[in-house]
Amino acid sequence: MFIQKIQLEKKIEEKIFKKHRVFKEELDEAFLDGRAKFFKTRNGNYLVIAQSTRYLTIIFNYQHREARVITAYPSSPWQKRLYHAK
Repeated sequence: MFIQKIQLEKKIEEKIFKKHRVFKEELDEAFLDGRAKFFKTRNGNYLVIAQSTRYLTIIFNYQHREARVITAYPSSPWQKRLYHAK
């Protein structure tokens, strides 16, 4: 998957910071990390699990090489296992 641009609405950025303490810079690192694992969800969105300073799970919509972030949060134990299994 080739992502040329990451779109993050201001209200989404504020929500994921307040609720999960996820910074925009962490999202950028997650998408640019060559070790990130991408999965397609049932409803047509995508999920990426990445590890930098911590494990993050990001759900996003992908169109025309743009990732529009829906939410992001620290990965759960099963998501960490999924990251290492693939």
